[in-house]
Amino acid sequence: MSDHLAGPKNPADDWKIWLVVNPSIWLMPIFYALLTLAISVHAVVFAVGLGWN
Repeated sequence: MSDHLAGPKNPADDWKIWLVVNPSIWLMPIFYALLTLAISVHAVVFAVGLGWN
């Protein structure tokens, strides 16, 4: 069933994704989301006791 995966029709047009996902709008919210995720993971890891001694 997964033997036939549709690839990109024209890889030279890959840059057009940035017309939809505009970095001037989404770059900082994505960075803030990643920062929040990283801080949350570190908080859980240290709360469980897997951090530094």
